[in-house]
Parts: sequence; C-alpha cells; structure tokens
Amino acid sequence: MVIEREYYEPHPIADIFPMLSNDELNVLADDIKENGLEVPITLFEGKILDGRNRFQACMIADVDATFVEYTGDDPLQFVVSHNLHRRHLNESQRAMAAARIANGSWGGYRGANGKIASCTERTQKNAADMLNVSERSVRSANKVKNNAVPEVIKAVESGKVPVSLAADLADAPAEKQKEVIAKDDKKAILAASKEIRKEMAAKRRQTRTDAINEAIANNTPLDGSLGTFAVIYADPPWQYDSSESDSRAIENQYPTMTLDEIGSLDVPGIAHDDAVLFLWTTSPKLQEAFQVLDAWGFTYRTCAVWDKEKMGMGYYFRQQHELLLVATKGKLPTPLPETRPPSVIRFPRGEHSQKPDVVYLMIEEMYPDLPKIELFCRSPREGWTAWGNQM
Repeated sequence: MVIEREYYEPHPIADIFPMLSNDELNVLADDIKENGLEVPITLFEGKILDGRNRFQACMIADVDATFVEYTGDDPLQFVVSHNLHRRHLNESQRAMAAARIANGSWGGYRGANGKIASCTERTQKNAADMLNVSERSVRSANKVKNNAVPEVIKAVESGKVPVSLAADLADAPAEKQKEVIAKDDKKAILAASKEIRKEMAAKRRQTRTDAINEAIANNTPLDGSLGTFAVIYADPPWQYDSSESDSRAIENQYPTMTLDEIGSLDVPGIAHDDAVLFLWTTSPKLQEAFQVLDAWGFTYRTCAVWDKEKMGMGYYFRQQHELLLVATKGKLPTPLPETRPPSVIRFPRGEHSQKPDVVYLMIEEMYPDLPKIELFCRSPREGWTAWGNQM
C-alpha cells in the first residue's frame, strides 16, 4: 500500500455507475477529514477502478488518498459487486448501469502487474441479472441512454426520475425533454410524460396507417378493379354435412362452398401485407375456419360472440350464437383503446342469416382510415368495396 498525491482518472468500467451528487460528496469529504479514508482506492491500468467518489472527497478534504492495485481476473464483476453492496441504488439507477454493461465493450485488460484480466461479454439478460433488474427496465434504460438529453439521464441516475418515465420523455424532441425535466416536480413530470406517450403513440399509429394506405394505393389491382385492402370482412357460405345444409344454403342465398373452395379463394391477392380479417363462423365450423385463416395467410388473434337472443337448432347445444374471428397479417396497428368494442354483440337474429349491421359500425370505428372490402356481400355498404356472387 502506498500513499500518493497525484490525480487519477476513473477507469471506463467505473463509469458504469453514476457519481455522487455535490452535496453527497461534501458529506463524504467531511467524514474523511474527521475520520480519515477507511477504504483504500483500487487502481487498475493506472486508473481508478473503485473509489472515484472517495478520491474526489479526499481532494475536497485535502487528505492524502491510499491506493491498492486490482489483481483479480474480472474487473467488471468487481465494480458491480462493490457498488451494489456499498450504495443504495434504486431499480432505475441499476437499470442504467445494466444498460451500459450490455452495450459496452468489455474485452481483456492488462493490469499494472502485467496480468491479463478478462471481462466476459454481457448480453442484456446477463446485465439485467447482474444488477437484479428486469430486462424491460434495461430496455427502457438503453432508450434513455441513447435518446434522452443529459438532463434526463442525470435525473434518472440521481434517483429523481424512474427510468420508465424517462423512456417516455426520450421520445420527445430535445427542447421538450429539457422543458419537462426542468419542472423538478415528479407529479408534473409524470403528467407530461403520459401526454408525450399518448402523442407519440398517435404519431406512430398515424405514420403506420399512412404507410399502409400509400402502399395499397400503389399496388396493382389483383383483377384490374378490386385492388388490395387492409380490412377484410367475410361471411363464407360454409357447407354442412348434415340436414342443416339445405336450410343453410337457402338462408345464405348462396350456393354453399366446400372447405377447399373457400380456402382456395385468392384472398391473399387482395390482402395488403398489413391487414386484419374479420371472419364469421359457427361452432361446428370453428376448426375449418382456422384452416381458412391459414390458407389465406392470417394468424388468429381473438374473437367476438354474437348473441342472437333466440335459440336455434343443434345436436349438443341449441345454438344461440355465432363467432366473429379476428386474424391479422403483418404489422397492422391495433385499434385505439376507446374504439375497442365489447366481445359480446347482443343483437336479434334477422332473416337469411343476415349479420348485425352494428358490426359494420364497429369495424369502421376500429379502422376508420383504412380501405375495406366485404367478401360474400349481399348488400353493398357505402365506403366499402363489395365482392360476392350477386355483385
């Protein structure tokens, strides 16, 4: 152990963690001035690996610092372990440290004694585990580190602002970030971040919708007239093997179609790369409906139930409902929260298997700005393209 009076820079590994505030450094300096430096400062590669705050406090107190050389083989783990045990860091502060670990270059280091010290490359999950935080928090911290202004980063590292809140602020322009963080009031910052999150979500949604519309407008129509669509609504004339089939064919006012015939329709040719499909089916045809989704290139997401408010026929249950499956392809935005309808549609059964008109309104509210087509259409609706054997 040697006593020196020389300035040392912090090692890059040490900078994973934030420095103490000026007030905290002054408190530490007063303690060192009165009681001396109890824990020596650790040097590695001629720089401070552990003890940056103690070194600064010694300079403030005008006290000589004592030093030891690091002789271990994993300086990164050494720094993390000492900071976690010595400092009371909240989750957001640890997440920022984890983000630096996961995105840093921690190769081999040669210490003053000539020994090679290695630092294993850390993935985001490794870093999250090291700092005892969630990967989600690390992702938020990485966003803050890359996109936030210094004032926001400092607020997180000082423990004043949660990293999740700062990640929302990071979406805003730099001047807006500075304006919000200058409020220095957690409630005010929280309210502003929520507004920013809402604005950015709307902007991303509109950007995506505009891109889909632009792509659709530039597509060559499948048959020279239909074009391509982001919203597809279909009520196929399912063919039943039971005596119900004759009645079904009459009510549908369509010749029924086999599963292969429905599945072979060129729906992929009229579906945009980013699209949603609303597909009517009944309980007996549910398995076949999923096969149609696959054939048309869609992935099942959820369903709604139409309660007809009147029982029909059935071999196990007397049927009183039909199912409206929702499936997607690509990256179509989900509907805004305020436009998401309930999953149960209560509407009296009409004639000829007519579906409730309210479903049109639901779909139009969910996707007001995207082109729509109804397959197997009986009565064309204004604003929609219609296709069917009566068109």
